Amino acid sequence: MPKVVISGYYGFNNIGDEAILKGLIDGIKDFNQDTEIVVLSQYPEFTSKKHNVRSIKRMNLFSIIKEIKDCDLLVSGGGSLLQDVTSKRSILYYIAIINIAKILNKKVMIYSQGIGPVNKKYNRNILKRVLNKVDFINVRDENSKQELVDMGIEKDILVTMDTVFGIKKPDIEIGKEILRDINIDFEKKIVGLSIRPWKNNKQIVTEISKVCESLVEEYDYQVLFIPFHFYADSSIIKDIYKNIDKKYRENVFVLDKYLYVDEYISLVGNLDFLIGMRLHALIFSVLMGVPVVGLSYDPKINNFLNFIEKNEVISILNINFNDIMNEVKCLIDNIDDERALISKKKDEFREITDIHNKVLMDLIENRGEYFGKN
Repeated sequence: MPKVVISGYYGFNNIGDEAILKGLIDGIKDFNQDTEIVVLSQYPEFTSKKHNVRSIKRMNLFSIIKEIKDCDLLVSGGGSLLQDVTSKRSILYYIAIINIAKILNKKVMIYSQGIGPVNKKYNRNILKRVLNKVDFINVRDENSKQELVDMGIEKDILVTMDTVFGIKKPDIEIGKEILRDINIDFEKKIVGLSIRPWKNNKQIVTEISKVCESLVEEYDYQVLFIPFHFYADSSIIKDIYKNIDKKYRENVFVLDKYLYVDEYISLVGNLDFLIGMRLHALIFSVLMGVPVVGLSYDPKINNFLNFIEKNEVISILNINFNDIMNEVKCLIDNIDDERALISKKKDEFREITDIHNKVLMDLIENRGEYFGKN
């Protein structure tokens, strides 16, 4: 029975990363149900329960070495692991795990990752040395590939998509039940908002508050705030809610309980459209055929919006009520075309994710078929 060890940002209550893990596990199991999977996690019991796999503490070096020692493949990813913007130390952790596997003469796959930005010269140099030793590199966008090429990575690099597009779509009724619990009126339209804290929180609170008021007053929408990284996002969402004029608040709702992957995805599937900062809020929307307006705080958002032919990107550092509402008006005026485009992209992305999952199984089973090798 083949064995895979998975390293990533798992067990931290970030629904985007948990969705990545689900997509990865679903992809492996689709090809071989018997594969043993071990996940490095901050909370192993939580990960084991949610994903029905074995899990160990991500900082327990002895256990990590023990599991990697008898595995067939270490998978590093997916997500934005190899960057030094949101954290200065985490990149060294992920590089160290990869290096342990190569020291133990194990195969390593960089899986569906968004690379960079990597700004520190030391980090770029060590990443170059380590990644040139791995067996296969798969990234989720062309900019990530270019970042690696610029570092001096000499390996072939496969560009596909975020592995979340490989998730099986959940029943839409799951989300409907959650919306009923918070008293959403299904006779009215619903717009979702995914907002995260950033450097200019006060400006975000001011501008998003005005957006909510306009959506309620001018378009008769119900507004639903959805915290995708529950504890991290809840504070700024509360600040926005308090800043909204009281006369509009009866049509503004805040999801105040932690959900898991299928529940979030199903919930998003009940929206008319979504305005989002979080990458996986946008990805969940496309997965469920829901149009989006993206607010970018990171190149990964720009990259994804370009994938879905959204070339007018609103920067969160220059966030402005008028810019957002211009995009919203354009989307509403062309809603049928937007839905058709999103549906087409969703199908394309699903086919692309099958490619990196096949590569993964080729590596595990020593078939040598990846990149045409026999």
